[in-house]
Amino acid sequence: MKKIVVVWSAVLLVGAPAKGQFAEDVLRFSQFGLGVGASSLAMGNASVGLAPDYSALFWNPAGLAQQKSYEFSVGASYLNFGNTTRFLGTRTEGSQSGLNLNSLGLVYPVPTVRGGLTFAIGFNRVANYTAKTEFTGYNSSSSIIPSLIPDVDLSTLSPAERDDLLDNNIPYQLYLADISGNRLVTSISGNVQQSAVIRESGGMNHWSFGGAVDVARDLALGVTLSIVSGSYTYDREFMEEDILNNYQKAPSDTLGLFDQFRYVSTINTDLSGFNAVFGLHYRKQGKYRIGFTVRTPTYYTIEETFSDEGHSRFDPNLNGTVDQFDIAFDGKTDYKIATPVVVTLGGAVQFRDWLVIAGDVEYTDWRNMKFVTSRSDLQSENRLIQNIYRPTFNLRGGAEVTLWDLGVKLRGGLQLRPSPYEGDPSDFDQQFYSAGAAFRIDENVWLDAGYAFGSWKTFRDNYYSPGGPASRTNEHVKTHNAVVTLTFRF
Repeated sequence: MKKIVVVWSAVLLVGAPAKGQFAEDVLRFSQFGLGVGASSLAMGNASVGLAPDYSALFWNPAGLAQQKSYEFSVGASYLNFGNTTRFLGTRTEGSQSGLNLNSLGLVYPVPTVRGGLTFAIGFNRVANYTAKTEFTGYNSSSSIIPSLIPDVDLSTLSPAERDDLLDNNIPYQLYLADISGNRLVTSISGNVQQSAVIRESGGMNHWSFGGAVDVARDLALGVTLSIVSGSYTYDREFMEEDILNNYQKAPSDTLGLFDQFRYVSTINTDLSGFNAVFGLHYRKQGKYRIGFTVRTPTYYTIEETFSDEGHSRFDPNLNGTVDQFDIAFDGKTDYKIATPVVVTLGGAVQFRDWLVIAGDVEYTDWRNMKFVTSRSDLQSENRLIQNIYRPTFNLRGGAEVTLWDLGVKLRGGLQLRPSPYEGDPSDFDQQFYSAGAAFRIDENVWLDAGYAFGSWKTFRDNYYSPGGPASRTNEHVKTHNAVVTLTFRF
């Protein structure tokens, strides 16, 4: 079962609204994108056993011990996110693109009598949150407005609590709800045209330092320490309109009939944290390589600022006036989370001098991510995490072909990322198909290019009624990722 909640929750008994944190927030910051390096992307990210270049700092730091030359590399990445949304029989296309620095790093091998001792330092963009979703459709059965009205008996509140609730309730302040029988009620319950545009942006960065040392012949150990920083921005504009003039009760001379409700929610998130990767790498030159890594939990401190804006418009009243009302709230919050441990086993086999085949298996138990807090509401989300998530095995594979002495390498790969949600069907699993090439520009200069096409299905619950989800979109996501890396060895 999958649940994507995109609803702001109002705190009933305080003077300002607050954004609720959900299990999905922890999942977002627990997942990586398609990693670091064009060569890795082209081979389906099957890099834990190979770890052939600077990107080993992210994939398997023990692989750095293979490096006998100084290396400087810089890479750029491009992501195009496309989403086909089906909502109440209507299909809508949405897309968003982003161009970022993918990596910038230096590998420094230390001269030794035997074996290898190598250090690396650099910047890596490990996740990109660029996304866009659009939908529109006529909803005859529900409206978002009732979901914004708390189900509370006003007579049970103190005068101050009652005033706080009314002052901070958007439908009430916009004349879309009224008091009846000591409760807030609204006459708007469906038969509205609904549309929304949801934009997401930002990313996660690792500022990393690591090293590797040969502890025995053909066996190396390594570690990477990373300071994590990043940002995430969410912006949703949700619109409801009475396009068929269903609300046809007699107008008053002070306020006309309901015509439109616009609801804008924004979140700006700054995140910081730290993690480590411990790696082992065994290499039998000219034959095979085996890698094993343990990625520790990332411990994040997350700070959010948010705003909630509402706008209502009514048809002309008896005086011919179009009434419009606006209201806005903002606030901030902070919390801490911990991501799961990630364990990966990878291998690569060398066939002659021209063919390499590699594969990785990555295990993550998503039930181990959590909010680090004593707050009862977030402890409840931790219990939910235990119920709705599951362990997964990500599978990655790739091949590289060297074209004689032409200074050209061709690569291809694929990877499967099962959905972390318990009970999701197989078409909710993320699948990526990749290809790429490397070109020797000069004796010590290589240009690598990698491309990956991704596809999967999902859904989004836009708001809830007492009986459960009241508005859902079914989505088919397609992504195009490209990375170009320029490497100098000297």
